[in-house]
Amino acid sequence: MNKIFISYRRDDSAGYSGRLADRLALSFGDQQIFRDFEDIDPGQNFAESIQTSLSGADVFLVVIGPHWLQVTDRNGLRRLDNAEDFVRLEIETALQRDIQIIPILVNGAKMPRTSDLPASLSTLIYRQAVELSDSRWEQDVGKLIAYIKNYVKPAKNSWNVRRIAVYIVTALLALTGTAVWLSRQPADFSGQWYFDSGDYLLITQQDKQVKIERIDVTLQNVFERGEGQVDGRRLTFNLEPVYSDRFKHRGIVKKSWNGQALAGELIEVFSDKHEALVLEKQPRPQSNNQP
Repeated sequence: MNKIFISYRRDDSAGYSGRLADRLALSFGDQQIFRDFEDIDPGQNFAESIQTSLSGADVFLVVIGPHWLQVTDRNGLRRLDNAEDFVRLEIETALQRDIQIIPILVNGAKMPRTSDLPASLSTLIYRQAVELSDSRWEQDVGKLIAYIKNYVKPAKNSWNVRRIAVYIVTALLALTGTAVWLSRQPADFSGQWYFDSGDYLLITQQDKQVKIERIDVTLQNVFERGEGQVDGRRLTFNLEPVYSDRFKHRGIVKKSWNGQALAGELIEVFSDKHEALVLEKQPRPQSNNQP
């Protein structure tokens, strides 16, 4: 039997109610929490299910958001003024059965005044409310749980396997999504990238477009130029000689995670000769030994 009944309006506070229900379930277990959206199966009589759950409830939480009083039906009439409104029926039943009622104020909502409520709900204003704020959510809910424990016994093992699995999967999906997003962001390839010979590629980058010059380290002049496209940590490019039309190259490299090297291959266009290509951020020290 459900011990904690959560009453709310979907148009006003469904997100907060779901968040609260999940947090309460960690302390009291899923079986002791009733929330109409999750706990009434298709085909069940809505009113009868609510009445049955209220009959076994020890604590009744009324989640009140900033629009709780003003929500209207399809005819533009305030739902709270309708004697058959389910939220109104829930509260009336809880008041009649003298269940421990706690108004829960979310999203900056204030406690309604007597004049705001139908006569049958007027005594609701005398129930001490609890405010749950986004900035102090865990602290506020923690105090609420401590109070509810006076009426509802916590579950022996509320961190059930299913719920732990859900939290783990959710966390992994979030991490995976972040990793994929990061991998698709254009890496910064700008700067000087050195061949073993000491020559280097001078890369200038704007967003995903790059311009490349190959510099002869001895003569300090440009002997190849080209352009490229960045896709995440991958760069594809072409190089053409400045002084002839021979030995055109295309290449593809991937930037290392530490940002200190580019590795891939360089392809001579006319001969289709492939060779491994490794470029480093810092030039390798050259040997000074004379033969």
